[in-house]
Amino acid sequence: MNKTNIAKKIESWLKRNGLLTDTRIYFDNKAWNYDSSGNRSIIKDVKATDYFQYGNDDTVSMSFDGGGLHRVLECGWSTEHGRKLLGEFNDLIDSLGVWYERGNSWNLSIYED
Repeated sequence: MNKTNIAKKIESWLKRNGLLTDTRIYFDNKAWNYDSSGNRSIIKDVKATDYFQYGNDDTVSMSFDGGGLHRVLECGWSTEHGRKLLGEFNDLIDSLGVWYERGNSWNLSIYED
């Protein structure tokens, strides 16, 4: 599994759909941190498990607060557009040969098939 490739593909999908807000993508002992405007900074020497119990430091983990991806995963089923985005996200994850599990409503971890 190429963790950087997975992170880049998720980042690209989030950006394309206007969902890169208040999100962190953790991998390789760093986090891509997106603020409320979607601007990215990089936090070094950090692991997902430093911030949430269900992080998977061996692969890629994510945390998200409030809007963006959180809204899609939490209640995407409730609108046609939300169902489309949720389906696209799930298809993206499947296409990468991995799967994800949500630990809390505001985080997820990715695992190899």
